[in-house]
Amino acid sequence: MSWSTLTEAKFLQHCTGAETTAIKTAALATGQGEPLTDTLAKVVQEVRGYVAAYSANQLGDGATIPGELETAACAIARYRALNRLPIKSLLTETRIQEYKDALTLLRDVAAGKFALEQPATASDQVIASGSAAEVVTSTTRRATREKLAGL
Repeated sequence: MSWSTLTEAKFLQHCTGAETTAIKTAALATGQGEPLTDTLAKVVQEVRGYVAAYSANQLGDGATIPGELETAACAIARYRALNRLPIKSLLTETRIQEYKDALTLLRDVAAGKFALEQPATASDQVIASGSAAEVVTSTTRRATREKLAGL
């Protein structure tokens, strides 16, 4: 599988007709654009973050994701899109479980437990990670249990 961009058309292939209609029309204020584009962009960045978390993985150019993770990305985006709607009947137990499974898969990718096809053209994008704490020096304890016994 190759790396590709997650488009709205690809995403909607993973949705039912009722979900598509609800996502595109429900809960929109007057003049408000549909939020699907922003949701997809955020999910793509999240997926790329999980991929980059494992040092042996390389990122593809642009806003691409591995083909192996496309279904997981769509499950996450679908859950988030449906979760913002007042129509809770669309968010079934199956859809919730697909969302949880997708997050588990991404955690496995980040831990190096799920191998990905590396991109033909690697990106030079750097994903920032949190800094780790490092103990530079330590001191010898003067007040120990033995010395303070009876106080």
